[in-house]
Amino acid sequence: MNGIKSYHLIKEGGNYVLVVQLNQIDTEFANEYGETDDLRKKRFYDDIKTHIEEKFPNMKIPLFKIMVGSLLVATIPLASGTTSLASTPTTQATSTIEYKVMSGDSLWKISQKFGVTVSEIKALNSLISDTIFLNEVLKIPNVSNQYIPYKVQAGDTLFKISQLYGTDVLKIKSINNLTSDTIFIGQTLMIVGQTTTSSTEAAGTYSVIPGDTLFKISNKVNVTVDQLKKLNNLQTDTIYAGQVLNLSTVSTGQPTITYKDYQIKSGDNLWNLSVEWGIPQSELMLVNGLNENSILKIGQIIRIPIHHIPVKETLGVRYGEQLDWWTEAQYVLPINKVAKITDFQTGKTFTIKRTIGANHADSEPLTYVDTEIAKSIWGGFSWQVRPIIVEVDGRKIAASMSYMPHGVQYITNNQFNGHFDVHFLNSTRHNDGQVDTTHQNAIKMSAGITGV
Repeated sequence: MNGIKSYHLIKEGGNYVLVVQLNQIDTEFANEYGETDDLRKKRFYDDIKTHIEEKFPNMKIPLFKIMVGSLLVATIPLASGTTSLASTPTTQATSTIEYKVMSGDSLWKISQKFGVTVSEIKALNSLISDTIFLNEVLKIPNVSNQYIPYKVQAGDTLFKISQLYGTDVLKIKSINNLTSDTIFIGQTLMIVGQTTTSSTEAAGTYSVIPGDTLFKISNKVNVTVDQLKKLNNLQTDTIYAGQVLNLSTVSTGQPTITYKDYQIKSGDNLWNLSVEWGIPQSELMLVNGLNENSILKIGQIIRIPIHHIPVKETLGVRYGEQLDWWTEAQYVLPINKVAKITDFQTGKTFTIKRTIGANHADSEPLTYVDTEIAKSIWGGFSWQVRPIIVEVDGRKIAASMSYMPHGVQYITNNQFNGHFDVHFLNSTRHNDGQVDTTHQNAIKMSAGITGV
């Protein structure tokens, strides 16, 4: 074929890759590759296709690379892993991830971070120079599929995600150019690692990885597809990488507790650890024979209680599970957990975050918009108690709520100066430790036990 200087097979990640070296006379084509018209590209691809089929008939070659000297011009996937090309050629690698350019980035820094070459990044993004721009989104070859996309869920922290994938917070921050530990619901993080069986079982959840289907997962965790769909309110079989599925079995049984060993790291303290693991600080201290004056030492091993809260049957789709605050609800809605609230009587919804509270869930509107929606339901700020449904991690829980701002405030930009009270079955008031009858009656309404 005219223009080919040489070709040879190499092996990358267990697959054969054909490297096609062009003559120097085709350097102009290489330099102008990103601007070459589609017709010329197609003719070029057709020539290479014919060449490959003649030289390597029926050989499984998933992609080939076009080179001029040491310059990688393009990485081209084959449509079916055999020597036939897709009808519409593309320079996108068979597996890629997206990366948003941050301040201080260069193609070389990005290539080192992801273990690829600068030429591969340039070819994949049709770059004709090394110039990149802040916030530009680049496609990066996912070498051996080592990077797992994870979609941040309500209640996630970098620490929890690192434990789930057997990696560490600093590595996640470095890969994703995070300058703080703040992450957002729906944000996609690239993770190096794999889900650990112990973390998945301990949490009673499963994090979907690329290639998963409900059928595959059902075989892994020994439940049926129908059970998975019911537990996670799935209307179809569609799932996505990073999605966290609830594995708790529908049951009327009692909650159970298992324990996980944790090694103290620099910066750890009892309060932060209790929040990270979704348990009361008092429980963490009791399990480990500690008190508020105890000093944690780096390398020290402590026990973390993991609570497994079975899903309970409800009286209908409109109603919520009736979960005891002390043994169930406070672990489903731990501190820093974000939840959707549905007013039982009007059907209006808004979002809250539990920010503090031991006897019940002291919570705050997540945003100013949520503050205004709740005000429209209560007619302003009010101590009036209303039945509500708390939706968290695919579960619906019967609860009650008043909407008067008071006490400490953690969210400062929601136009709500303080927090409000959310009660669950058997939760109590802070001031006297007594059960509030009005709240308990409202909880029965949202559970469908009594009429509205």
